[in-house]
Amino acid sequence: MKPVPIGNGEIRVLPLAFESFGVRSMATLVETDDLKLVIDPGSALGRRFNLSPHEREYVALARSRRTILEAARDADVLTISHYHFDHYIPNFEDWLWLWSSPQFAERLYRGKLILAKDISANINLNQRKRGYMFKKLNSKLAREIRVADGKNFKFGNTSLKFSKPVYHGPEGSKLGFVLMLTVRTPGCSLMHAPDIQGPMYNEPLQLILKQKPDALIMGGPPLYLGGFKVGWEDLAKACKNMGKIAREVPLVVVDHHLLRSLEYREYLKPVYAGGEESGHQVLSASEFIGQKPQLLEAKRKEFHAQEPIGRDWYKRLERGEFKKGVLR
Repeated sequence: MKPVPIGNGEIRVLPLAFESFGVRSMATLVETDDLKLVIDPGSALGRRFNLSPHEREYVALARSRRTILEAARDADVLTISHYHFDHYIPNFEDWLWLWSSPQFAERLYRGKLILAKDISANINLNQRKRGYMFKKLNSKLAREIRVADGKNFKFGNTSLKFSKPVYHGPEGSKLGFVLMLTVRTPGCSLMHAPDIQGPMYNEPLQLILKQKPDALIMGGPPLYLGGFKVGWEDLAKACKNMGKIAREVPLVVVDHHLLRSLEYREYLKPVYAGGEESGHQVLSASEFIGQKPQLLEAKRKEFHAQEPIGRDWYKRLERGEFKKGVLR
């Protein structure tokens, strides 16, 4: 599938892997006349309902890995907003959750300019450790790994502007910080705002509105964690702020954490209404390319009830017995 033009067409965008495609991810291909880049080139599955992912989810995960690697093959730049495994491919073998291996990592990172989250500041301990290993293992593979926090990079008439680190979710979140990215050409702009979860507080909201993008791809809030790990008040703030964004930004793609819930459309009703008032679009990543959302994680219980999978299948999966067959 070809990237879709936004704004005046100077920027073309293709979502590669998102929850609406059946995996945890916000991997996105962006093209201009000067540059081809892949933002957050990772994907993963996660724990849910005390059930292992269903076979359908593994098929989607393997497909996402192939799609990301193919898109990155001709890319000039890779960007990494933070060190959660659904946003980059680690260098170790894991077939149960990540569909990762040293071979996949080498294919992805070799010869690339990587613009990545700083591992020395505004980062929690787990991400600092992951970032350290990422840099250690890929420094010789990549053309260069550069710190991106708050910096601007120029490629011909295309600029990449990274935000200062903002919280992963609500203000003060223990999950750490992420970087938002604005891709700008003389007549067009796109913003990628991963894991801001709404946003749930004012600072990232104002940063987004200040950039005045033609299109915004952002991570919605984890509705499925409401009243448990995320307060209802924060979810209400996220909805209100997304409504403000939908009134100001012509095209808003909302996906990621939010689409782990089947009830996401009901939650987004005020946001859809805000977009309609201004003649703007609010879509999932799959809808952006004309496809229906495939909420595989949210339907995990249903899939296991309809198509049970034995323990031996998962043991074989963990040993990597299916990796060649599924990827073929």
